[in-house]
Amino acid sequence: MIRFTIYTYLFKPINQPQEPDMFSPEVKVEESLAMKQELLGELFLKESKLRFTKSRNNSDSDYKQFEHLIVAQHDGIIVMRLANTTTQVHEKDFNRWTEEDNPSLFVIIDNRKDKQIIAIENRAQAFSDTQTVAHIMEETFNRRLWSKRLQVQINAKYRTREFWDVVSEYDQGIASVTFKFPYPNLPEISDMVGEYYTELARRTNTEPKTTITAPPKEKAVLQQGDLILEQMIKAASASGKVIMMRPKGARKWRKIGLETIVQEELSDQALKGLEEQELIPRKWQAIVDFLDKIQVVYA
Repeated sequence: MIRFTIYTYLFKPINQPQEPDMFSPEVKVEESLAMKQELLGELFLKESKLRFTKSRNNSDSDYKQFEHLIVAQHDGIIVMRLANTTTQVHEKDFNRWTEEDNPSLFVIIDNRKDKQIIAIENRAQAFSDTQTVAHIMEETFNRRLWSKRLQVQINAKYRTREFWDVVSEYDQGIASVTFKFPYPNLPEISDMVGEYYTELARRTNTEPKTTITAPPKEKAVLQQGDLILEQMIKAASASGKVIMMRPKGARKWRKIGLETIVQEELSDQALKGLEEQELIPRKWQAIVDFLDKIQVVYA
């Protein structure tokens, strides 16, 4: 079995208008938002010549490139491998030498309508952690989507129980909690956020925050089963938005959303042989089933 960390990718508009010229006509951000998933899917066409890169030292001109291979794609699902170039030191009979190595891992992108899921294989031989891969993909996508006045954020899903686990750690209670909600993307998450914050995000081009704070010398009343509170926790965890929590008497805030990152497993047999010209229906169906079992919210 291969273990994958589950991420969701969310789009945001770039409202700053671009100067049109004869080579780059004006782009309407509303049209780009309406076609956001189609525009992302076009990056994986051969003529797109997609290159995965990551800037070094926050430089706009110095990049490290990562080789990739599109293993298979069909009906909005893309299976690819991303490689990391490293140098390995070997020694035999007291002789040392270095060789270039290109370990890779699998990435599965579910770009079907209203899915927006990325599953990244946990393979430390290739990348020390999946978050590094997420950063590479986010930076690469944003570099290409900028001309369409779009940007994307890739966040790891986490379990709602992490919120309550942290609450239970503090006998004195919680003084304050801050939730951050994503720009409207997925209907199921928008329903959790509620109409007010969804419309506010659209009108202001922001990711709205809400903070609940207990009066001085008191603690916040946080009860499991509270419908409004539970919906806010679900919306944050489903979109991978970290919740900030400040325990009473503490100066530092706790970050909720780092300790229960969602992982799922897929049989390695499903990924073997996908490089063939024609997809094997049984193997492809196993990948579709794997993606279909990924939940919007994990308890």
